Amino acid sequence: MDALIKEYGSIEVEPINVDEQMTDGDMIGSLKVIHTPGHTPGHISLYYEKDKLLLRADTIYKHIFGADGMYISAPQVSIDPTTAIVSAQRLSKVNFDKLLMAHQDSPLLEGARETVEKLVDESIRKLKKVDD
Repeated sequence: MDALIKEYGSIEVEPINVDEQMTDGDMIGSLKVIHTPGHTPGHISLYYEKDKLLLRADTIYKHIFGADGMYISAPQVSIDPTTAIVSAQRLSKVNFDKLLMAHQDSPLLEGARETVEKLVDESIRKLKKVDD
């Protein structure tokens, strides 16, 4: 954690006032709210059905913190990495083609659903290996 603070600054922030609490399935205009805990307990993703676009924010990454390749929220940046995998698995069932990720040089991934499905399968296999 010290290395992250040194590189990116303190994580101490002012409390956030919530205007309206959203729940799974709510709509924000034409965006569907999907509860995707893991990175944080209240993390959400947004789905724009018309363009089959999934905005996943801090659920899936590629090329961040020195890691190469795609991965689901790692322990360094997630409160509950196992729940993050479950959330990604749930999202892999959504009918999307494009994925918009946060904190990326190239944040848009085309043909993304298949990639996410493979990533979820790999992550579950790794979890099962650790449990054995």
